[in-house]
Amino acid sequence: MITRQQYMQLGRAAVLPEKRAAKKSRAEHKLDEAVGQSHETIMTATTVFPLTLFTDTVTIDRNRFNITHRIFFWVAEVISIKIEDILNVTAHVGPFFGSIQIHTRFFDPHKPYEVNFLWRKDALKIDRIMQGYSMAIDENIDLSALDSKELAKRLDELGQGAPSAKL
Repeated sequence: MITRQQYMQLGRAAVLPEKRAAKKSRAEHKLDEAVGQSHETIMTATTVFPLTLFTDTVTIDRNRFNITHRIFFWVAEVISIKIEDILNVTAHVGPFFGSIQIHTRFFDPHKPYEVNFLWRKDALKIDRIMQGYSMAIDENIDLSALDSKELAKRLDELGQGAPSAKL
């Protein structure tokens, strides 16, 4: 005959694997969503070839700002910064080309990371999208419901500011 205490222990032992399986399933689902969103590219820009022999690439996705600095053939330095850690992105533009400066919590504030020789329109668009992202984060706006094309368009519009600020 089984005592009440033994019966309770047997019941708990049967419930624990079910709870663990449910927690594991929820964790796997959240991880799958995060992985899927991390591959959604919002914008990509590449430096101009004749001015930079090995082109750099700037990629913005839902969670990260990635800079691929190519040094030689098949050799690159990849810098990946969480969007939340970016304090400001500044664009410097001329008639044809532009550059961006990225100020983060981790780089030296007096020496921001720079990407030079971007096309003018790309430098300005990166600046607008990152300004829009910054405003959305400050306002606690959930951007997960928008697809990547719609998100890029909305962040670009949000980052434009006043109509008189167009370059």
